[in-house]
Amino acid sequence: MQTAPLVEALYAIGIGLVVGLEREHSEVSQGMADGDVPEKVQGQQPPAPPRHTAMGARTCALLGLAGWLLAFLGDREPWLLPIGLVAIVGLIAAQMWIGREVGMTTEIAGVVVVMLGALVHRDKALAAALCLGTTLLLVVKPWMIRFVHQLRRIEILATLQLLLLAAIILPLLPSEPQDPWGALPPRKVAMFVVLIEGVQYVGYVLTRLLGSTRGTGIAGLVGGLTSSTAVTVSMARSAREAPELVRPGQLATFLANTVMPVRVAIIAGAVSPAVGWRIAGPMAGMTLVLLGAALVTWRQLRQEAPSAPAEITLRNPFQPWGALAWGAVLCVVLLVAKLATQWFGDEGLLIAAGVSGLTDVDAITLAAAEQQRSAVRSTDIAALAIAIAVCSNTIVKGGMAWFGGSRAFGRPIVLVFLLAIAVTVATAVAGFVISG
Repeated sequence: MQTAPLVEALYAIGIGLVVGLEREHSEVSQGMADGDVPEKVQGQQPPAPPRHTAMGARTCALLGLAGWLLAFLGDREPWLLPIGLVAIVGLIAAQMWIGREVGMTTEIAGVVVVMLGALVHRDKALAAALCLGTTLLLVVKPWMIRFVHQLRRIEILATLQLLLLAAIILPLLPSEPQDPWGALPPRKVAMFVVLIEGVQYVGYVLTRLLGSTRGTGIAGLVGGLTSSTAVTVSMARSAREAPELVRPGQLATFLANTVMPVRVAIIAGAVSPAVGWRIAGPMAGMTLVLLGAALVTWRQLRQEAPSAPAEITLRNPFQPWGALAWGAVLCVVLLVAKLATQWFGDEGLLIAAGVSGLTDVDAITLAAAEQQRSAVRSTDIAALAIAIAVCSNTIVKGGMAWFGGSRAFGRPIVLVFLLAIAVTVATAVAGFVISG
């Protein structure tokens, strides 16, 4: 007797037991709260007629074992597996037809258990993972029903549109520039558009789930990990369309831009520790200013909460035209940055940093840190280029907040950004004086 087949058989039986236990328990606990014990609850009520569970733990365990046996014996007789699967599916369909009170989900789960049992013979780990995923889908039925009942039709459409853009259109675009100047990579431009729409969508979902304050705040933190520019644009658009979201949008913008200097310092330090340490002071100064503004805005939101409207009007979370306009702006800036680098050569690093910072700071941060690590640039020049890019990017985002949103939205952001830039410049100059 070999051990491997027995282990596979036990896997198949275990998969059936896991799914079957959930199915059997869902029958006896139907209509009860999550923390109730079915036996105790039924003891407090008039006796109910016995429930007939067509596919419980034992039946599903046998189905899993049957699927494994078909796969195991199919190694010698290949015709056995397909014919056996068809026969078992036919029996399950007959049971479904006879016991009409049993839902179709249980029968489909039984078919899946048979196929998972057969899969055990090929890949035990994959079968176990799919078993857990199947059981999770079965368990979340009550929450799924409540979730579906709260959805708006426009939200389903927006989700499909965003997935179409991110999962189908974006991968099809070339990653290398196709223009005569070699400055406009289509995938990078499309990624910027997707980020703007993605932040808008995440902010919409979190606002519905958590409320305007917590929802937009979390969206700002998450979006700041990838693009604080996209967060600023999205929040400005939301504030212009819904005045109730002005201050929550400011909170998200401050939080996203608080993450940005931290991200820059980490990226620079990962490539060149010397540049990372040199730029840490200016980035810390900017972070403290923006974090302070976020805390002040959060306290104002808490004070205004009692008088805030109970319901915030939320529009379509997928509105691509504004994001496409910012994508066109990105193309112009990328072209200008490319031409400036070509005209000024290697000595144009600082100019290129200022121009590149209009849209993105990660690229120039990587380039400057890499040049310092390769001994092409000094630590001071590399750190100065990064600081220029960060300040340039912050100025542009202030303009986006001012012109993209309402005056009530943009004015506090511009003032805070100017203060953050002043602190960054002062800290950077002080660091250069001390080091030089």
